[in-house]
Amino acid sequence: MTTPRPYALVSLIAMTILTLSLGACGGSASHTAVYRPAPMESPIESARALTFRFDNQARDHVYVYLVGQRREWLLGRVEPGAVATLQLPDDVLDSDPGFVQLAVLTGGGMSLRAARDPRAQLTIAQDPSAIVSQQWRMAQGQLTSLGLAGRRAEARR
Repeated sequence: MTTPRPYALVSLIAMTILTLSLGACGGSASHTAVYRPAPMESPIESARALTFRFDNQARDHVYVYLVGQRREWLLGRVEPGAVATLQLPDDVLDSDPGFVQLAVLTGGGMSLRAARDPRAQLTIAQDPSAIVSQQWRMAQGQLTSLGLAGRRAEARR
């Protein structure tokens, strides 16, 4: 049985629209930083969210990665002179990564293997909760932890 010409045209247009809309939604997953205010969270969600402060005093932008034993996560890009609050992805806790490190790349582009990139500044391997309990700063080519003392000093200002 054949389909009348007007119905075939409507079916073709509908399939084209459906295909285009599904194709737009099915792009590859990206872990790049989103530069917008954080959404409001319930107290239960905010207790689970692990964030830390990163202060970029370098002259170039930096890319901050979290490096686990099996996987690397891009936490964000921090512009020169900027202070950012970076959040560990939820799947870090769900996948039980063991110890993790921060890898910070100064200038240039992103990297597929940040831990092996020659530009990378790496922290020592720590529990994810230890990473977020500290403040981190990139200055004069060095990645340093301000630790809890840095938080107390800011509170006095």
